[in-house]
Amino acid sequence: MAEHASEAETEAEDRTGTARGAGRVRAAHGRPARLLLGVAAIVPLLLAAGALAVAPDREPAAAEHVATTASPGPRSLACHGPLQVPDEALQTGGDAALAVTPPTPSVSLRSVAAEPASSVLFGEVSGSSTRQDAEGAVPAPAITAADAEGEELPGDAASTDLGIAVQTLRDVRTAPRVTAQTSEGGRPVADAVQGTWTASGDFRSLSLSRCAEPTTEASFLGVSTQTGDSSVLVLSNSSDRPATASVQLRTADGPAAMEGRSQVVVAPGDEERVLLESVVPGEDAVGVDVSVLGAPLSLHVQTTERDGLTPGGAEILDPLPAPAQELVMPGVDIAGTAPTLVLSNPSGSTVTADVEVLGADGAASGASPAQIEVPAGAVVPTAVEGLADGTYAVQVSADGPLDAVTRSARTGEDLPGDTVGAPVDFTLVAPAPALGTHAVSALPGQGATGALTLTADEDTEARVIPIGADGAAGEPIAVDLAAGATSTLTHEQLRLGGEGAAALSIVPEVPGAVHASWTQRQSDGAGGVLLSSLPVLPDAGDGDSVPVVLTD
Repeated sequence: MAEHASEAETEAEDRTGTARGAGRVRAAHGRPARLLLGVAAIVPLLLAAGALAVAPDREPAAAEHVATTASPGPRSLACHGPLQVPDEALQTGGDAALAVTPPTPSVSLRSVAAEPASSVLFGEVSGSSTRQDAEGAVPAPAITAADAEGEELPGDAASTDLGIAVQTLRDVRTAPRVTAQTSEGGRPVADAVQGTWTASGDFRSLSLSRCAEPTTEASFLGVSTQTGDSSVLVLSNSSDRPATASVQLRTADGPAAMEGRSQVVVAPGDEERVLLESVVPGEDAVGVDVSVLGAPLSLHVQTTERDGLTPGGAEILDPLPAPAQELVMPGVDIAGTAPTLVLSNPSGSTVTADVEVLGADGAASGASPAQIEVPAGAVVPTAVEGLADGTYAVQVSADGPLDAVTRSARTGEDLPGDTVGAPVDFTLVAPAPALGTHAVSALPGQGATGALTLTADEDTEARVIPIGADGAAGEPIAVDLAAGATSTLTHEQLRLGGEGAAALSIVPEVPGAVHASWTQRQSDGAGGVLLSSLPVLPDAGDGDSVPVVLTD
């Protein structure tokens, strides 16, 4: 029995062991499958790690910088348009005999543009033999003018083989905009001048002003707000963005209280006007400072004067150059009436100015005053006495920056009828900045009848080239300039083949030493002279390409 039991137990154990072995065998078959899958997943990672371990180190690739050039585009110049007096000045009573005659509703427009490589900018007159198109013509700048609505005004620009274009338009009854570009679409050396004149009537006057690009800073000086006079600040926004102008008036007593009118919002495509006598009435000479946020604005001031029923002249004023310690105003015309020097001090402390009047023979002896103190923030007008009739330059040297203009007046013939006194026309001669290597100035479109006045800070020479309405040029005129003296070229001396000059090119021998202004003296047809002046401005110098590098 024991043996049978033992055999049974042994057989059971054998069956149990067989079963356990079968279980181990089944487990062994599952584990290798999972191990193989794991190994298959790990091997690529190991291979990749090995590859990274044995791969040579590489320097990171440097990003390439893209270099190009950006060239300024065409020059766009906004003109002021005809003289527009306030509605109040045109209101009349029931007596038709006393009806106010409005000023001429049109302007003349003269524009000139030169290729930067034109010989006239280097004091020579030489047609190009290298810059020619396929038909053998020398490329010339393009000039177009448009009205306030953007419609192009009729009138082609004329040019020759000198790389100069000239456009003359008359009877323009809008505020035109001039676009000038080189033959390759770039920025030329360009200038545009408008003239408006009324030979007789209540607003008998002549005014020259320069078309310019919009700005964010401007100052004006010397306008009157006395009884019978009217002065208006005009702010024009030709952009599609709004602008806010901060306006501050200055008087003999300092900055004026603006009474809530110091901020002027100008909507896109709109124009705003500030009547200055409504802010500071009864002033002989007012200064205006404007600072703009947002879109740049086209800014000017127009002023008209009347003494009872007697016309006293009118002007449209461009912004002055920046305040400076050294200021030169060439072309001050004196004919029986002493000029008035007007100084404005934008700083917070008193400035002392030394005044010298220069003539053809040097400093004019006996001219007074020799020194003027200008209180902080104030405007100081002072008559300059003791000068014989002629053309002068007024020079100011100060111990702080100042704004300045010199008022010059011409008295006409007595008017017929019961009007008391003779009519007057005036101009406010602005400082003329020092010229650089060259300058181009357009002359009045109604005909240049006046003179170019030059003065220099040191002994030097300037070459003046008259340019005709057809784009041709006359022989260069060498003008010797003595330090501290004036030299004058009349419009007769600047004629080309019997025709008057339409523009001038001025090339100083010493850049930065010469100042120049044009003074227009135009007959009113009744024995009187209408007067206006315009400084010659240096080339803006922004026609060169600018390198541009795009970096990471």
